[in-house]
Amino acid sequence: MNSLGLHEARSEAWIRGLVSPWYLRDSQLDIYYLLSRERRPFIEAARRFGKTTSILAFVIEKLRQNPGWICRWCFPFKTQAREVLLAEMIKLQRDCPDEYRFSYHTVDSVFVGPGDSRIYIRGVNEDRGESARGAAANIIVADEFGFWVEPSYIIKEVLFPQLQNQEGQWLIKASTPPRDLGHLYYQEREQAVRKNRFIQKTIMDNEALSKDELQDIIDECGGINSPSFRRERMCEPVSDPDSLIIPEFTDANIVPINYPRPDFFDAYVSGDSGADDNTALLFAYYDFVKNEIVIEDEYVDSGLTTANIVSLAKSKEKQLWNLKEPLRRVYDANKQLLYDIISDHSYPVFPARKEDKIAAIHELRTEVQGLRFKVKANCTNTIHQLKVGMWKDDKHTDFERSEGLGHLDAVAAAIYLNRAIDRTRNPIPRNLGHNIYTSYIPEQKPELSKSEQALNSLFGKKKGFR
Repeated sequence: MNSLGLHEARSEAWIRGLVSPWYLRDSQLDIYYLLSRERRPFIEAARRFGKTTSILAFVIEKLRQNPGWICRWCFPFKTQAREVLLAEMIKLQRDCPDEYRFSYHTVDSVFVGPGDSRIYIRGVNEDRGESARGAAANIIVADEFGFWVEPSYIIKEVLFPQLQNQEGQWLIKASTPPRDLGHLYYQEREQAVRKNRFIQKTIMDNEALSKDELQDIIDECGGINSPSFRRERMCEPVSDPDSLIIPEFTDANIVPINYPRPDFFDAYVSGDSGADDNTALLFAYYDFVKNEIVIEDEYVDSGLTTANIVSLAKSKEKQLWNLKEPLRRVYDANKQLLYDIISDHSYPVFPARKEDKIAAIHELRTEVQGLRFKVKANCTNTIHQLKVGMWKDDKHTDFERSEGLGHLDAVAAAIYLNRAIDRTRNPIPRNLGHNIYTSYIPEQKPELSKSEQALNSLFGKKKGFR
């Protein structure tokens, strides 16, 4: 067929509302078939594969078949959405007769098509999705979902209500895998895989790329084994090692729940107080003989009062260690909160050491690398945060914050815990194996109570606290 005949055939297809069969590649049609089958599809695709093209062809067909339907197409940023969709729409509508075209209106950032069907394009990271609010929508596209900030809030509170009681009700999530392995993206991905509504397309699936073009992409990413190529082109869940806070933490640091505790040990509790973020409490012991710290249990959550948290902590201590009092509890909170915990709740806590943050992190990394810092398998939040927790920026000034991981509060608690350990104290009793009736055991000088020690640490030595 010559070019004129091809143009006429495509124009006729546009009139009939058929786009995907002739416009999409075979590998892109796989996405089209998933969209046709599932109302909650999850599309994981490499950069330069053409996922937006695949979705756009499907959306155009649905809007042509259903006059008056509305699609809200959301990217992280509106300028990104405008650049991507405008370019795709120009290519897609090259053979489309004028009366069937979707025209772009700059003021409202909307494509208006035949029958007054519309595609609104929005950037959700700029205003927590507020600009994406609307009375109703038939199709919502969450494009580059792995790079949304506060994705759970935007989906549940802003976008999903628009689909209720409407025809269609497609909620399409699509993205390249994000660098942040704690992003909600990975939880949503797992659910989609389990429910058979997931599709993955790597750069190798793009049959339109020549060998030279593929090699250029590999070189551009820094090689076939680089984190960038593996994540963005092969869709593997990998972080950049330089971005991880504790890159040394591996499965070798995870021990089974029944990992044997020694007969003699010192117990510790370490916490990071959260207001906007989670509160994390770690319950651990130090094995003097093996020189290793073992985290036995955790509490990582938000929404409880101080009284509830203290009650929960006391309960966990009793469950783990019966009547054995922890040698020390450290907690990162303001002085007033610490004072209230000590005085009002009879729970002695010492302020966490926070000086020289980078040195403290390096100390923990050293212990982790030497397998002297271990976590029981039941502490899933702590394990996940230590495995995937990242720095917010290249200067390592702050931890990355995400909906999935909070502000890495369990990582912070682990850092405080490592610094709180008294590695010089031998918990094995001095009189172990001695007969008290035949051996002389010197009388020990009475120590301050835990509450007195905590208050002295908090405010300095006070009168009456010896």
